[in-house]
Amino acid sequence: MQTSNAVSSQWGDGHQLAVVMSPVMPLWDKGQFFQPMIAPLVEAGYRVVVFDTLSLLADESESLEDFSRRWMHVLSDLGHIDLLVGSALGGAVVQALLGSRLAPHVSNVLLLSSPALADGILDGRLGKMADLALLGDLEQALQLLDQLVQPATRIHPCGPIDIDQASAALQARRLHLGFRLLNRLDLRQASHNFPGALLTVYGEQSQLVRSINVHINEQARHYRLPIPDGGMRPLLDAPALVIRTVRDHLGINLEVAA
Repeated sequence: MQTSNAVSSQWGDGHQLAVVMSPVMPLWDKGQFFQPMIAPLVEAGYRVVVFDTLSLLADESESLEDFSRRWMHVLSDLGHIDLLVGSALGGAVVQALLGSRLAPHVSNVLLLSSPALADGILDGRLGKMADLALLGDLEQALQLLDQLVQPATRIHPCGPIDIDQASAALQARRLHLGFRLLNRLDLRQASHNFPGALLTVYGEQSQLVRSINVHINEQARHYRLPIPDGGMRPLLDAPALVIRTVRDHLGINLEVAA
């Protein structure tokens, strides 16, 4: 069982623990995608550990259930998790883990553009990028990814992408297998019974994870936050709104920039 290769970056040394699971990305960015929330959490007394979700990829396609089970073993070794965060694929893994024996050791959950249910549109768009990567057309896969993470109302064309040929095969593998993990996804039941506070954030103009793809239990302490005119990157589209809602709904004493 491959659990020894989990890659992460860490900030702060507070007594509370925030664990963050990253989205699909061609190369690990060392947690920079979560940057808008790192300093506020550290200042609030958290140790923030951001994992490269794809660092535990198997050698070939596997189910999200099996993939998440291996992550459960990694995260269980961390002890109690005060805040468990997932973005896109990372959020799908988090929701799967809420249906596992890890759930009692998690206080609060934040989901960023994280699908609980795949529909034909999401499967089709993710599948297109996965197929392009598998066929070796990495540049077109990356251009399509750049387009699809933008809000539908303001898409800026992507110029030529300079691909590092030394890592091209790795990038293609990460995109292909990472997006394939989300195929025909349905995690609604896994997260439905989570008793803690849960906040799911998505862009109203997202081309990938849309309102139909997220799920909350309206009878629990779960809340959905649509970002007006937002795409797949709510921490870039509306960082203050996200941080304010995290403070208000999850009860974390975060400072919101003026």
